[in-house]
Formats: sequence, structure tokens, C-alpha cells
Amino acid sequence: MSRLKRESFRRTLRGKGELDLKARASKKHEGEILTIAKSPVTMVSPTTPIYDCIQKMAKEGFRRLPIANAGTKHLEGIVTATDIVEYLGGGQKFEIIQQKFGGNFFKALNEPIKLIMTQKVVSIRTSAKTSEAIQKMKQSNLGGLPVVDEKDCVKAIVSERDIAVLFADRTSGVTVAELMSEKVVTALPKTTIFEAGKTMSAQGFRRLPIVSDGKVVGIVTAMDIIRFFGCGDVFKHLKSGTMIQVLETPALEIASKNVSTVEPETDVGKAAKVMREKDIGAMPVVKNGRLVGIFTERDFFKMTE
Repeated sequence: MSRLKRESFRRTLRGKGELDLKARASKKHEGEILTIAKSPVTMVSPTTPIYDCIQKMAKEGFRRLPIANAGTKHLEGIVTATDIVEYLGGGQKFEIIQQKFGGNFFKALNEPIKLIMTQKVVSIRTSAKTSEAIQKMKQSNLGGLPVVDEKDCVKAIVSERDIAVLFADRTSGVTVAELMSEKVVTALPKTTIFEAGKTMSAQGFRRLPIVSDGKVVGIVTAMDIIRFFGCGDVFKHLKSGTMIQVLETPALEIASKNVSTVEPETDVGKAAKVMREKDIGAMPVVKNGRLVGIFTERDFFKMTE
């Protein structure tokens, strides 16, 4: 994408008054970031059992939970849907279940969340600008940041989705084809939940399109796996020790099958509107019914480079 197009689109955003990536904070201690970040924030303490966190994420649709001191609200860590998938789905953290708990998922999920949380949290101050949040997320390859005050107490949380919404329904002159990823890692209808989780962990992805004969028949996300583990039926298997068999369930069974797709020549502003309305973080890109790429929330960051 050319620099001229990026500059033109940024001017359009500023002209509409919705987003100025270089805007000054309106108050001394309140930055632009607080106009788009989500608050209040649901937090958990370091001693909260992992399974309780999974249930909270599944019920509320949270992709990340800040871990904070129960009394002071001081930020001590963060856990994401990706961390949970790595722990349960064959990523590096899965070795903890194998080595420490001998493959016993029930014991593993009753451990405190501090076992798998990220301790060195990349955060942003309440006085920050949107552009600073974008830069931090890009540099650290993160999908979201806790917003903290000068005492490191969590006040809000900002995510890629909050950024993507700012681009919704704006004619940019930039097409999906210019920003999308052409090399798409996919799954098959027979791919199991465990295999899907392992692939996500290895590739650093949060979603996998499920493809049959070149056509998208579903898309499975890290949050689909979280919701799967958070349901009551799976808890019964956790207690009975039959979890491994459950993980052999085809990922297609928990995937979204009514998949919203986009064509390569679609303006990214229109794509952002669809993503906002559907509350989704990605759309497979199809041409003549066949998968040619994937367009995600992270791709909007390319507009600010």
C-alpha cells in the first residue's frame, strides 16, 4: 500500500473527527486512549483457579484477563485466550500438564492462574494517545493492552478490535487485497480440537479457516476453544479423566459455520463495518468462491505505518 493512500486515509479520518492518531489529550491525566478503551475491566487475582478464568472468559467473551492484586488492583500479570489454548491444546505450556500433572487435566485446571499468566505485562498509561497503543501492539505482537494509571492500577483495556472499529464504514481507497495475508494456514473438516489448538500455538494464530475442496466451510478461533472448555459437559470429562478423547472432537463441531467472507477488491472501510457489526476479528478473503487470503484486525495497523 502506498504512502500516499495511507496519508490520504488518515486525513479522511481526521476530517471526520472520529480519529486523530496525533491528537492531544483533552485533560492532563486523561489521554485519547480512554475514548476507545473498554472500562470498567474484569480482573482476577493470581490465585484464581485456571478453570474459573476459562469460565469467565467463555461467559463474558473476554479474550484477555488482567491479573491484579485483589486489594490494590495493582497489575501483576495477564492471561489471554492464546495462553489457555497453549496450555490445553499442545503448545509449549501444555508440557506443564504432561510433566507436572501427568496429563491430569482436572488437576491442571484447578491450579492458580499465576501458573500460566504472563508476568511482564506490556501496558499503556491512561494519558497515552491511540498512536502509542498501536505502536506498542505492533512492536510486541500483542492483540491488546491493559491501560494503567501512574500507580500501575488497571483502569481500562484496549484491543485491536477497538482500533479496527475506528475504520468502520470509511471509504479509504485501499482494498482488502492490499492488506490481507495471502498465505493462510487452514484446517480440514476432520482436524481435531487438539490439532487445531496445537497449530494455533505453533503458528501464533488465534483462528483457523476450515477448508474443504478449496472452499471455506467454517472458522475455528481460540475463543471457540475457550467456550468449549467452559461448558458443563466438558467439565464432566475433566473429572472423569476422559479429556483426551474429548479433544479428538473435530474442530468443525465447535467452529462458526456461517462464515462472513470478503472479496479482495472490497474497500477496507466497508470490511471494517462488517467486522464491527458481526463482532468478528477476521474474514476469509474469497474469489470465485475459493479462499485466497485472510483479513484480520491486525491488518488495519498497516494503515498507520
